[in-house]
Amino acid sequence: MPNLTRLGLPGDEQAWAALGFTVTGGRFRIGHVECVVGAAAWGFDEIHAAPAELGVPYLESDSGAPGSELDGKHSNAVSFVDHVVYWVPDLDTAVTNLSAVLGIPPRRRFFPRGPEGPEMAFYRVGEAFIETVGAGARPPALSGVAFMSPDLDATVAAVRAAGGPIGDPKPAVQGGRIASVWHGHVGWGIAFMEPKPRN
Repeated sequence: MPNLTRLGLPGDEQAWAALGFTVTGGRFRIGHVECVVGAAAWGFDEIHAAPAELGVPYLESDSGAPGSELDGKHSNAVSFVDHVVYWVPDLDTAVTNLSAVLGIPPRRRFFPRGPEGPEMAFYRVGEAFIETVGAGARPPALSGVAFMSPDLDATVAAVRAAGGPIGDPKPAVQGGRIASVWHGHVGWGIAFMEPKPRN
């Protein structure tokens, strides 16, 4: 199974430090994913076709770069990247291309918000999912990210202490709770999530 191992994030070091991340040399680690600040992009530990067809900048492996040895501990207590949101103009084409690049089919394809909402396809890429969303006329792009926290109240408090603009936790569509960052912070969708309690 391919793993998401590199994720480019828009904004600058200060913007991500304000969300409770420890950024060194424009980089920080979250679980198995190395994040690089500056522009939306991604990279995987294995690919089976040229990633250019996906319309998203590709981050080549740079294991010797500063930050690859970071321990991934942050004041916001984020433990891993839950999912990245990939907007595409045509879901059928995107599923064909993404399946070819990753070498796997989507785990699931459906209308999670009901028939009035967009159709989505979900790919498991290690700790994270790719949430592929049919977005009509928009060009392909990574449009957001959600991070998982074991304690969302503590995460929100840490983000606010760091100066980040974050809303109060509320119930998430998929269960558990979610707190969103003001979209204007880096012009991207950013959310912190807490898993639903196990019965």
